[in-house]
Amino acid sequence: MSGNWPQLNTETEAEMQLADALLGKADALLRRHRSSGAAAARQSEKDDLPLLTDVVSEQELAAEKLKPPPGSDAPTPQPTPPPGPEPALLAETLIQLDTDIAREVEVWLATELPQILTRELGGLAERIRVETLAQLRATLLPALSERIASELDKAHTR
Repeated sequence: MSGNWPQLNTETEAEMQLADALLGKADALLRRHRSSGAAAARQSEKDDLPLLTDVVSEQELAAEKLKPPPGSDAPTPQPTPPPGPEPALLAETLIQLDTDIAREVEVWLATELPQILTRELGGLAERIRVETLAQLRATLLPALSERIASELDKAHTR
């Protein structure tokens, strides 16, 4: 057989690579979050150094520069916390998203894979049939014709 398997079109291939990349990034983020939380807990148990967890935005830095010097009577503007979910909530959301994606992939495979396999196996069976007939015509028929001709020659010469 010549191995002419149908290739995925480049658009489908690109979509699959993009999906793989996104799933890889989500897994890496989840692993990083799980491992950094555990590492931070172990580190804080080892020493009494404070663990810095505050994220300071550029806006907060700019507001800090605009503060009046200590001892002045001007009111100090209070920085507002950056909007966004809590890290624990974000991690929980990512874990749920990872679970949902995995479930959707399984459902898609259960639905689509049998159809793909049926179509490909049907095509494979047809290619095998055509190639077998071609091989039969090329090798078996000449051998059978030669044998029949030989037998007919023997029958005529008797």
